[in-house]
Amino acid sequence: MIKGDLFYWERGIWDEDMIRNLTKARAVILPQTVSGELYTLCCTLCPNVFPNYSLRFKWEGKVGDTLLFWSYRIPHPKTWIFPRVETMLGDHPEMGHRPRLPDYPFVIKGTSGGEGAQIWLIEDAQDLEQATEVLKHFEIQGTFGFVLQEFIPGLQRDLRIVIIGNHIQSYWRYNTSGFFHNIAKGGQIDARSDPELQAIGRDAVKELCTHTGINMAGFDLVFLKESNVPLFIEINYTFGRTGLGGSDAFYELFENEVNQWLETCG
Repeated sequence: MIKGDLFYWERGIWDEDMIRNLTKARAVILPQTVSGELYTLCCTLCPNVFPNYSLRFKWEGKVGDTLLFWSYRIPHPKTWIFPRVETMLGDHPEMGHRPRLPDYPFVIKGTSGGEGAQIWLIEDAQDLEQATEVLKHFEIQGTFGFVLQEFIPGLQRDLRIVIIGNHIQSYWRYNTSGFFHNIAKGGQIDARSDPELQAIGRDAVKELCTHTGINMAGFDLVFLKESNVPLFIEINYTFGRTGLGGSDAFYELFENEVNQWLETCG
């Protein structure tokens, strides 16, 4: 999409030739699928890197989202972070007493899920057991940490807000018959309803991005009944493109915003 002097496919070989070129580069443009190691390398060797994923790799996944919300005092549903399953279940006496969990229902989110994956609505002890068995399997594979979040009843939609450079766009995702609003899980798109609430949500996201430097992500927000204060649910750095009009529309937005960004690079 963006014509540069050199192109390195992320899954290719990283070598000293790439290092030399990074140190000479005026700017580096990376895909959403970039690894944390390559991103950090590029930022170390080049002063101008797009997108700005500093917080993405500082605080990763759903656990990282919560740490960001806490640190920047961002309104969000009540959330607990558990570094391991045993810290929630109290499997070992040396870990202390089992913490008191909220009443059913509540939501558990694995730290590395996306598009509705690794998210469970916990309505009873059986649901909890099934979710924790999956989380234990992830721990065996080396993936640790998850969040427990309060369940907000009656929510039939959330507000997806996408920011790419200076471009910001919002639309509702709704599902009147299920827990998930994700498009991948059967959710539908509504870009027109409640424009006033959409504007409030966009302003909240713009303020957060001003403080954090985030310039490419999809944010999920909800509004409680009779409230115009948005609650941040999560941040998605690899977000779906359907609500933007598909991949072609995304590519056009990305190209336009990156070209504008390049004009600011010294």
